Amino acid sequence: MSTFKEIPGKEKKIVFLILTFALILKIIFVFALSADIRSDSMVYDSIAKNIIKLGEYSFEGKPTATLSCGYPLFVAAIYKIFGASDLWVRLIQSILEVFTGFLFFLISLEFFKVKWSIVSLAIFTFLPSNLIFSQTILTEPLFGLLACILLYYCLRENIDSKIFFIGLVWGYAVLVRSSFSISLALLPLFLFINRRKLFEGFKQKRIKRVIQYTFLFVLGAVIVILPWLVRNKITMNTFTIATQGGFTFWSGSNPDATGTWYYKIEDSNPLFKIEDEATRDREFYILGLDYAIHNPHKFLVTGIKKLGYLFSSERLILLYFTNADSTGKTSTEVYKSINPFWIALFNIPYMIIMLFGIWGLLALKKKRFFIYGFIFTWMLTFFIFVALARYHYVLIPFFVIGTIKLISEYRTIFRELNIPKKIIGVCFSLFLIVVWTGEFYLLYK
Repeated sequence: MSTFKEIPGKEKKIVFLILTFALILKIIFVFALSADIRSDSMVYDSIAKNIIKLGEYSFEGKPTATLSCGYPLFVAAIYKIFGASDLWVRLIQSILEVFTGFLFFLISLEFFKVKWSIVSLAIFTFLPSNLIFSQTILTEPLFGLLACILLYYCLRENIDSKIFFIGLVWGYAVLVRSSFSISLALLPLFLFINRRKLFEGFKQKRIKRVIQYTFLFVLGAVIVILPWLVRNKITMNTFTIATQGGFTFWSGSNPDATGTWYYKIEDSNPLFKIEDEATRDREFYILGLDYAIHNPHKFLVTGIKKLGYLFSSERLILLYFTNADSTGKTSTEVYKSINPFWIALFNIPYMIIMLFGIWGLLALKKKRFFIYGFIFTWMLTFFIFVALARYHYVLIPFFVIGTIKLISEYRTIFRELNIPKKIIGVCFSLFLIVVWTGEFYLLYK
């Protein structure tokens, strides 16, 4: 493991050139790529503009908590400073992603020597989908930066007073993506499990340290999250991070559930017409939970389907830059009409990284807790709720690390894996191949 200061000047220049070239490409994309602001992007944009113009967190003339406030506040800050144009958001996100890339390089140094860390950075930076996600009005670019900050701190395993700051960042990450909420349990759990390694002294002293640092971490997260919860209680009469939780849970736990959003889903249940978000959220949770309890086998099967959608192709990032709404075609028809070259360019590298990455991740021998923990809690969240293809963007850094692990140690890596890990690797690889084969068969049949 090396720190950036210890890296020779030549390698530092290579890192600088990779990040500079990536920034140049992203800035070109700011002006070369355009897309209609629709769906979630339209909601984020509208809420941000209402924050600036009306001083309220509202959508379509009503206060809302459908989406958590982290990303709309970020967009509103940019609109306030530079003007209400998505161009500025995309430009700022392009710059932020350079910092994300640098942090990912530092993360790679925790596992590899400088040479392979540079290769890891290059793959992560120039993965086609990673290059253009900065041009979306979606949470992924901002959340990607926050996630890398958290992962870098956690992998360093140097627990100190900065844990309060990490609690603040973690809390804001949850407000950007409420689906990150389960991960809040990881750091306190890590402190408790590794208390002997992290803290010297007798048993009582170690437990005391665990409690102290857990308190600082939780305090930081609460300071960020609590005002939003209080606002929602006052305005919406519910202590919740986002009132979309109920209908996203029910959408994945009902007789017609497919694992993702399906055609005319909002016409399938009268609860969608309830204007009171708190009531609607609660009723959907009750309905979805009742179905899951009485149909556990179906809930399990649908959960596997959700994971299939989570790891499906890069269709959503490609669809983002099409004019699907104006063609009258379904998203599948629009995706099918995209030039096969672009579909292959975006999907083949992604698929290779996922297939290679799982074997490298299984072969990790150190600093596995947070790598596995982040992946598991993310997958668990979408096993419970519903999944979209773009949600796997968050997992790409982990699988790039796994890919580099496989490539750099390919001579010995399979011999060192035990039977259970080999079974997991084979099953996951087959699962991905089945998902992708089925997806493209249905697309082009």
